[in-house]
Amino acid sequence: MPRRAVDLSHSLDQSTPPFPGDDSVEVTVKTSIPADHPPGTPGYLNTSVLRVSLHTGTHMDAFFHFYRGRATIEQIPLAQCMGPALLVDLSHKRAKENITEDDLAPFREALSCTPKVILNTGWAQCWGQPLYFTDYPALTRGAAQFLVDRGIELVGVDTPSVDYSPNDAHFVLLGNDVLIVENLANLDQIGQPQFELTALPLKITGRDGSPVRAIAVVEEP
Repeated sequence: MPRRAVDLSHSLDQSTPPFPGDDSVEVTVKTSIPADHPPGTPGYLNTSVLRVSLHTGTHMDAFFHFYRGRATIEQIPLAQCMGPALLVDLSHKRAKENITEDDLAPFREALSCTPKVILNTGWAQCWGQPLYFTDYPALTRGAAQFLVDRGIELVGVDTPSVDYSPNDAHFVLLGNDVLIVENLANLDQIGQPQFELTALPLKITGRDGSPVRAIAVVEEP
């Protein structure tokens, strides 16, 4: 059966909007190949340095992000970062509207059978606009607990965060060993409710999160 890969990640460069309060992305060129040198000229190469908040762009939150003494990003089981996922359509949600347990209840059976869930609010269309970080739909504590009770091990969203301060959903999810992936893109290109998700973090020792390259693998009919 043919398979199709969908890139669910935003590009990471100087134009990538950081979460308010975080530093902007910096990419510094250290060495570059002169334009007048033919390909393969010995002694010349392109090298760069990246400076970025671990929570910029498409990224994963480790349990340590909100809990001291919990697993840091390099300790996250890789098997928890890949596997069957359910795409939940919440594109009817308006700006700043809560995502509640009632919104998720129609998917109760499917959620109980699938360990990862991706919530498609359609908010990725606002990427690059100031309101992207201020007006997004967000999970309530009750909705987060509903997902925990279904046995979900990873929640992905196309918004900058699963919630607003005081971060009730973060505490519920991360406190129950549920990974969070934020700032997903292109969810409308998946095209079906069931797919294979891969979202692998960098092996950054002892820290709270990491950029990820998230992809969906979809089996075509």
